[in-house]
Amino acid sequence: MKNKKKTYRKIYDFYASDLSYSEFERLIKQEAPEVYDFYVRRMKHPDAKTRNPLKRYLQFLWYLFLEFLERLSPLRRLFYSCAFIFFIWGNFTEQWNYAALGFFMLNILLAFEVADKLTAKSELEVARDIQDSMMPSNAPFNKYFDIACYYETAREVGGDYLDFISSDNADGRMYFVIGDISGKGMGAAVRMVQVQAVLKYLINNCSGPKAILGALNRNSRQILSPDNFFTASLASLDTDGVFSFSRAGHTPLLHYNCLLKKAQNITPAGMGIGMRDNGMFDKVIEEVTLPVCCGDIFVFYTDGVTETMNPEKRLYGEELLKATIERNANKSASELKDILLRSVENFRRSNIPQDDMTFLILKVK
Repeated sequence: MKNKKKTYRKIYDFYASDLSYSEFERLIKQEAPEVYDFYVRRMKHPDAKTRNPLKRYLQFLWYLFLEFLERLSPLRRLFYSCAFIFFIWGNFTEQWNYAALGFFMLNILLAFEVADKLTAKSELEVARDIQDSMMPSNAPFNKYFDIACYYETAREVGGDYLDFISSDNADGRMYFVIGDISGKGMGAAVRMVQVQAVLKYLINNCSGPKAILGALNRNSRQILSPDNFFTASLASLDTDGVFSFSRAGHTPLLHYNCLLKKAQNITPAGMGIGMRDNGMFDKVIEEVTLPVCCGDIFVFYTDGVTETMNPEKRLYGEELLKATIERNANKSASELKDILLRSVENFRRSNIPQDDMTFLILKVK
């Protein structure tokens, strides 16, 4: 009896020891819809002229199955089809040796697919480590600002960009940059690394946020494909404490005015980098100089903050972000970071993050 209990316990631990509710929730709420969308986006769709709902449904399932087969390599496609036929034929004719053979072949194919996935996941983890190493691990010290920042990817790697760059020019400016490349996953992460390299070069060869973003846009065709673009906010602080800001289609800069005790958006004109602008980018983009008053707060953020969604499908939004900053304006930048993060997580509750989330808080000393 004791041996049986030990055996049952081992079986239970094997399946349940690493199982968690959050993992089950991620499977249902994120992974399953993503897999479904992956196939549906690429598959052929039923003829719109088909009036019979049952026929349309059967067509949909057939095209979905064909799309699944197309995603397999030719040899694995043939292997799967043979296994599927053996399994169905064996069950239908009660020739269980054929059914067992089909089941065995399906498991072999599954083993290959799992191995491929684990290999890809391992490579993604390496890519994430590389990307994390390129992001600032700590906010730099600055005599004018108390600084805090946060960066979180929705997947293994992401397309958000955050950096602090000191110019080698004579003006000695410190640059604060936050950006978001369209798309998600590995493709966005690779383009983000390319943007980072070009931007660091331009900061040492141009002066001021407007000029740098204009030069980045002119060089964007070497980085971004025609269907991608990059939004960014770029601010500079010179040695005299002059704080300048330009925005290339990014979310507004949130400015908390300590005297008015009010948070408001600062939205200078600007358009996304890499878009087919027909020369409009340089004509549209503006650079503004912002007041630097003790107690004021500047919050840069990506849309992953304001577009965080709760189970009721409501967005976190700009108003809640402003209210959170206004209520806690007496806190340090680091404390504000923790408060804002808790506010977003409490709002999101059980929902899985759908987008990268990055923000930067500057509080004037």
